[in-house]
Amino acid sequence: MREIIVPIINNEYKIIVCWGNSKQIAKIVSSWKHPRLDVEKQLIDRRGVCFYAKDCHPIIALPHAPKTPAEIGTLAHEATHAVRNVFEKIGEESSDEVFAHSVGAVVRETLKKGKS
Repeated sequence: MREIIVPIINNEYKIIVCWGNSKQIAKIVSSWKHPRLDVEKQLIDRRGVCFYAKDCHPIIALPHAPKTPAEIGTLAHEATHAVRNVFEKIGEESSDEVFAHSVGAVVRETLKKGKS
């Protein structure tokens, strides 16, 4: 199991990226005060999922650390959902450079820290 916290814009806004089995992911999701979810049901037959709720940091859940091009693509896909959620919460309407750099930060930090 792994959990990475990526600050977005500043340290007040974070995106959490995690991987592991459904029990491990459920523990992380609840530790960030998300409403009780059936995490296992959400993860069935999915390459990844983004959990988000009001007043909670978005959480990207993956089955394992991304290594292949397809897995990295899934991470980027879910990072887009997570960044959009943060932007909606703060009322940011930009969808250009700041958004792209934020998605890039999630992918870059996950790949960098996921190797250790």
